[in-house]
Amino acid sequence: MYNFMLAFVACAAAYIIGEVVSTLTKAWVPSVFVTAIVMLIGYWTVFPTEMITDSQLIPFGSTVGIYLCLTHMGTVISIQQLIDQWKTVVVCLAGLAGMCLLCLGVCPLIMDRAYVISGLPPLTGGIIAAVTMQTAAAEKGLADAALFAIAMYCVQGFAGYPLTAACLQLEGKKMLKAYRSGDVKAVAVSNKVENWRLRRPPRRS
Repeated sequence: MYNFMLAFVACAAAYIIGEVVSTLTKAWVPSVFVTAIVMLIGYWTVFPTEMITDSQLIPFGSTVGIYLCLTHMGTVISIQQLIDQWKTVVVCLAGLAGMCLLCLGVCPLIMDRAYVISGLPPLTGGIIAAVTMQTAAAEKGLADAALFAIAMYCVQGFAGYPLTAACLQLEGKKMLKAYRSGDVKAVAVSNKVENWRLRRPPRRS
Protein backbone atom coordinates (compact mmCIF):
# COMPACT_ATOMS: atom_id res chain seq x y z
CA MET A 1 0.00 0.00 0.00
CA TYR A 2 1.31 3.43 -0.97
CA ASN A 3 2.08 5.70 2.02
CA PHE A 4 4.66 8.13 3.39
CA MET A 5 7.25 5.43 4.06
CA LEU A 6 7.01 3.96 0.57
CA ALA A 7 7.38 7.40 -1.00
CA PHE A 8 10.43 8.12 1.17
CA VAL A 9 12.01 4.75 0.35
CA ALA A 10 11.47 5.32 -3.38
CA CYS A 11 13.24 8.69 -3.19
CA ALA A 12 16.07 7.13 -1.18
CA ALA A 13 16.39 4.29 -3.71
CA ALA A 14 16.74 6.79 -6.56
CA TYR A 15 19.48 8.58 -4.62
CA ILE A 16 21.31 5.32 -3.85
CA ILE A 17 21.23 4.31 -7.50
CA GLY A 18 22.81 7.65 -8.40
CA GLU A 19 25.57 7.18 -5.83
CA VAL A 20 26.30 3.61 -6.98
CA VAL A 21 26.54 4.61 -10.65
CA SER A 22 28.75 7.57 -9.79
CA THR A 23 31.07 5.34 -7.76
CA LEU A 24 31.28 2.67 -10.45
CA THR A 25 32.08 5.25 -13.14
CA LYS A 26 34.56 7.06 -10.86
CA ALA A 27 32.42 10.23 -10.95
CA TRP A 28 32.39 10.44 -14.74
CA VAL A 29 28.61 10.18 -14.40
CA PRO A 30 27.41 12.51 -11.59
CA SER A 31 25.17 10.99 -8.93
CA VAL A 32 22.74 13.93 -9.07
CA PHE A 33 22.36 13.47 -12.82
CA VAL A 34 21.62 9.76 -12.47
CA THR A 35 19.17 10.41 -9.65
CA ALA A 36 17.35 12.96 -11.80
CA ILE A 37 17.15 10.47 -14.68
CA VAL A 38 15.77 7.76 -12.37
CA MET A 39 13.15 10.13 -10.98
CA LEU A 40 12.19 11.31 -14.46
CA ILE A 41 11.73 7.75 -15.74
CA GLY A 42 9.84 6.91 -12.55
CA TYR A 43 7.42 9.80 -13.07
CA TRP A 44 6.83 8.65 -16.62
CA THR A 45 6.07 5.10 -15.46
CA VAL A 46 5.21 4.12 -11.87
CA PHE A 47 5.96 7.03 -9.52
CA PRO A 48 2.95 9.08 -8.34
CA THR A 49 3.15 12.74 -9.29
CA GLU A 50 2.91 13.75 -5.61
CA MET A 51 5.60 11.35 -4.41
CA ILE A 52 8.09 14.05 -3.33
CA THR A 53 5.36 15.87 -1.41
CA ASP A 54 4.15 12.62 0.16
CA SER A 55 7.69 11.78 1.31
CA GLN A 56 7.75 15.03 3.33
CA LEU A 57 11.11 15.95 1.81
CA ILE A 58 9.98 19.36 0.57
CA PRO A 59 9.19 20.85 4.03
CA PHE A 60 12.47 19.49 5.40
CA GLY A 61 14.52 20.55 2.39
CA SER A 62 13.12 24.08 2.22
CA THR A 63 13.71 24.72 5.94
CA VAL A 64 16.16 22.66 7.97
CA GLY A 65 17.96 21.27 4.90
CA ILE A 66 18.62 24.71 3.42
CA TYR A 67 19.76 26.09 6.78
CA LEU A 68 22.21 23.23 7.26
CA CYS A 69 23.49 23.65 3.71
CA LEU A 70 24.07 27.38 4.15
CA THR A 71 25.82 26.84 7.47
CA HIS A 72 28.03 24.13 6.00
CA MET A 73 28.96 26.30 3.03
CA GLY A 74 29.91 29.11 5.37
CA THR A 75 32.13 26.90 7.51
CA VAL A 76 34.11 25.46 4.58
CA ILE A 77 34.90 28.83 3.00
CA SER A 78 38.37 30.03 3.89
CA ILE A 79 38.76 33.80 3.88
CA GLN A 80 42.48 33.48 3.24
CA GLN A 81 41.91 31.18 0.26
CA LEU A 82 39.42 33.66 -1.18
CA ILE A 83 42.03 36.39 -0.83
CA ASP A 84 44.71 34.23 -2.44
CA GLN A 85 42.38 33.30 -5.30
CA TRP A 86 41.12 36.82 -5.90
CA LYS A 87 41.43 36.49 -9.67
CA THR A 88 39.06 33.52 -9.65
CA VAL A 89 36.60 35.47 -7.50
CA VAL A 90 36.74 38.46 -9.87
CA VAL A 91 36.20 36.27 -12.94
CA CYS A 92 33.20 34.55 -11.32
CA LEU A 93 31.62 37.84 -10.29
CA ALA A 94 32.22 39.31 -13.75
CA GLY A 95 30.65 36.25 -15.36
CA LEU A 96 27.59 36.48 -13.12
CA ALA A 97 27.23 40.21 -13.77
CA GLY A 98 27.53 39.70 -17.53
CA MET A 99 24.99 36.87 -17.50
CA CYS A 100 22.50 38.94 -15.52
CA LEU A 101 22.91 42.01 -17.75
CA LEU A 102 22.59 39.95 -20.94
CA CYS A 103 19.51 38.06 -19.74
CA LEU A 104 17.78 41.16 -18.37
CA GLY A 105 18.52 43.05 -21.59
CA VAL A 106 17.72 40.40 -24.20
CA CYS A 107 15.35 37.84 -22.67
CA PRO A 108 12.47 40.29 -21.93
CA LEU A 109 12.23 40.76 -25.70
CA ILE A 110 11.16 37.13 -26.17
CA MET A 111 9.52 36.19 -22.87
CA ASP A 112 7.74 37.66 -19.84
CA ARG A 113 10.00 39.62 -17.50
CA ALA A 114 8.68 37.67 -14.48
CA TYR A 115 10.07 34.46 -16.00
CA VAL A 116 13.43 36.11 -16.58
CA ILE A 117 13.68 37.29 -12.98
CA SER A 118 12.57 33.93 -11.56
CA GLY A 119 14.85 31.93 -13.87
CA LEU A 120 18.10 33.84 -13.35
CA PRO A 121 18.83 32.86 -9.71
CA PRO A 122 18.45 29.09 -10.33
CA LEU A 123 20.64 29.41 -13.41
CA THR A 124 23.46 31.06 -11.48
CA GLY A 125 22.95 30.01 -7.86
CA GLY A 126 21.84 26.39 -7.75
CA ILE A 127 19.20 24.70 -5.60
CA ILE A 128 19.21 27.25 -2.77
CA ALA A 129 18.56 30.10 -5.18
CA ALA A 130 15.91 28.02 -6.96
CA VAL A 131 13.99 27.27 -3.75
CA THR A 132 14.29 30.88 -2.58
CA MET A 133 13.01 32.24 -5.88
CA GLN A 134 10.23 29.66 -6.05
CA THR A 135 9.03 30.69 -2.59
CA ALA A 136 9.21 34.40 -3.44
CA ALA A 137 7.30 33.94 -6.69
CA ALA A 138 4.65 31.81 -5.00
CA GLU A 139 4.16 34.46 -2.31
CA LYS A 140 3.55 37.02 -5.06
CA GLY A 141 0.93 34.78 -6.61
CA LEU A 142 3.08 33.98 -9.67
CA ALA A 143 2.54 30.22 -9.82
CA ASP A 144 3.91 29.89 -13.36
CA ALA A 145 7.04 31.85 -12.46
CA ALA A 146 7.57 29.67 -9.37
CA LEU A 147 7.32 26.55 -11.51
CA PHE A 148 9.66 28.08 -14.08
CA ALA A 149 12.31 28.63 -11.40
CA ILE A 150 12.42 24.92 -10.56
CA ALA A 151 12.19 23.96 -14.23
CA MET A 152 15.18 26.18 -15.01
CA TYR A 153 17.22 24.55 -12.26
CA CYS A 154 16.36 21.07 -13.52
CA VAL A 155 17.11 21.86 -17.17
CA GLN A 156 20.45 23.51 -16.45
CA GLY A 157 21.34 20.56 -14.23
CA PHE A 158 20.82 18.06 -17.04
CA ALA A 159 23.23 20.03 -19.21
CA GLY A 160 25.57 21.30 -16.51
CA TYR A 161 26.27 18.25 -14.35
CA PRO A 162 27.74 16.01 -17.10
CA LEU A 163 29.75 18.93 -18.48
CA THR A 164 31.07 19.82 -15.03
CA ALA A 165 31.99 16.22 -14.29
CA ALA A 166 33.89 15.89 -17.57
CA CYS A 167 35.79 19.16 -17.00
CA LEU A 168 36.71 18.20 -13.43
CA GLN A 169 37.89 14.76 -14.53
CA LEU A 170 40.11 16.23 -17.25
CA GLU A 171 41.51 18.89 -14.94
CA GLY A 172 42.15 16.31 -12.22
CA LYS A 173 44.08 14.07 -14.61
CA LYS A 174 46.08 17.07 -15.82
CA MET A 175 47.03 18.07 -12.26
CA LEU A 176 47.87 14.46 -11.32
CA LYS A 177 50.13 14.13 -14.35
CA ALA A 178 51.90 17.37 -13.49
CA TYR A 179 52.36 16.22 -9.88
CA ARG A 180 53.78 12.86 -10.88
CA SER A 181 56.20 14.49 -13.32
CA GLY A 182 57.44 16.88 -10.64
CA ASP A 183 56.19 20.05 -12.33
CA VAL A 184 54.07 20.90 -9.30
CA LYS A 185 54.50 20.08 -5.64
CA ALA A 186 51.96 19.53 -2.91
CA VAL A 187 51.72 22.26 -0.31
CA ALA A 188 51.12 21.37 3.30
CA VAL A 189 47.66 22.41 4.40
CA SER A 190 46.89 23.23 7.99
CA ASN A 191 43.69 21.88 9.49
CA LYS A 192 43.63 24.70 12.00
CA VAL A 193 40.31 26.49 12.06
CA GLU A 194 40.60 30.14 11.19
CA ASN A 195 39.56 32.41 14.01
CA TRP A 196 38.34 35.75 12.72
CA ARG A 197 37.27 38.12 15.45
CA LEU A 198 36.02 41.63 15.25
CA ARG A 199 38.42 44.09 16.76
CA ARG A 200 36.64 46.46 19.06
CA PRO A 201 38.01 49.92 19.67
CA PRO A 202 39.43 50.45 23.15
CA ARG A 203 37.03 51.87 25.68
CA ARG A 204 37.49 55.44 26.64
CA SER A 205 37.96 56.04 30.34
